[in-house]
Formats: sequence, structure tokens, C-alpha cells
Amino acid sequence: MHQHKGDSAWQTESVLIEYEEALQNFGATLADNCVRTWFFVRDVDTQYAGMVRARKDNFTEQGLTEHTHYIASTGIGGLPADTRALIQMGTYALVGFSPAQQRYLYAPTHLNPTYEYGVTFERGTCMEYGDRAHVFISGTASIDNKGNVLHTGDIVRQTHRMWENVEALLSEAGTSFDDVMQVVVYLRDTADYGTVSRMFAERFPHIPTVIALAPVCRPTWLIEMECIAVKQRENIDYKDF
Repeated sequence: MHQHKGDSAWQTESVLIEYEEALQNFGATLADNCVRTWFFVRDVDTQYAGMVRARKDNFTEQGLTEHTHYIASTGIGGLPADTRALIQMGTYALVGFSPAQQRYLYAPTHLNPTYEYGVTFERGTCMEYGDRAHVFISGTASIDNKGNVLHTGDIVRQTHRMWENVEALLSEAGTSFDDVMQVVVYLRDTADYGTVSRMFAERFPHIPTVIALAPVCRPTWLIEMECIAVKQRENIDYKDF
């Protein structure tokens, strides 16, 4: 979804309203049914702040706050297909599940709540079914539990810390990298592609991985990743996927 008029804040608000209206056609809401979002931001270094501000305002109107919950998300540099668009949003929503099936991941030894530095998304979401769990890890970078960027300028150390953070989130969901089905990696600089490609191929040779040129939301972050994991397990309280 995208708009092609106005600034990044206006476009963000517009696509969210359009999406919320679409959800109503299925008896769904943003707060109850949206499991995952992606915000692709043209010229992220200048346009990201407007997206963040509008998303926060919209979420507050929808009852999504630090006292309730947010949504697993990636906010990253991108090039919407419409050259007039500053923001393009992707989403994943479900109906027919109970609130108890969905829980949020925090890994507080490694990461802090995102609202502490002004943004509004969950680090990850675990969705439990009768026969499996699906785990959605948000865009995750080299950050500590105070919200600080770690290892500025060092792509190798940033990658290792990023892996450590993702591993902590997966562990909280009762999963590991062995359960990961796909990975998307976002790079700020194509000069780091060779290094990062080798690192991922060596550690995760069997996981389908896409590496994209897409600047992360802070200039000092050189790399970010997201992933989806699936774990077989039984829970008689829920329907199978």
C-alpha cells in the first residue's frame, strides 16, 4: 500500500487509515489482527522521522501503546514502485485466532523496549497453533538494552551482535536458528556485501537468505536482519495452522 501525495508523515497516516478500513471488511482491526508490518521509506535518513511520528499517532488512536502492545515490524530504506511515493507498507494479518495464541518477545538482557527511544514496534511475535509455532522477528540490528548502537563502523562485529540479539529473541520463543525458514538482510553499503554474504553462508548455509541494499534507520547501523521461524509443537488448546 502506498500514497503519492504529501510528506512521509501524511503518506504514513494515509496508508494506515486505508489499511484499517480494509481490515474492517473482514471484521478485523489493526490492534487485534495485524501480526507483522513493513515500512519501506524512500531516503530513510530524511523521511524516517515523519513515518515514525505518524505511525505513533495512528497507533495511539488504535489503542496500541506501551501499556498494551505494538506490532512486529521492519522500518527500512526502500524504493517504492511509485516514484512519487515516500512510504510503502506491507502487512500480514490473520483472523480466527484467540489473543492467547499471540505473545510478544523482548529479550531484555539484549534489547530494550522500542518506545524508550521513540519508536513503536515489537521486537518479535510468536504465534502458537495446535501443531506449530510461527515466530516473526522484527528488523534487528547491533543494539544493546539501553538502545545504543554497538560497534560503530565495524561490519563484522555488528553482524555478530545482530545475530546474538536475534538468537535471544528466538530463544524466548522456544526456538533457535535451526528453526529459521528464511532471512532477509538489509545493508547500508554495498561494499559490505562480500563480507556479510560470506558470514551468512558459513553460519547458515541451509537457510534461504536474501541480502538487499536498504539503509537502516540510523546512519551508524551498517546492517539489519529479520527472519521467520517455524517450530513443530502440539497445543491442544488451539487449532492447527
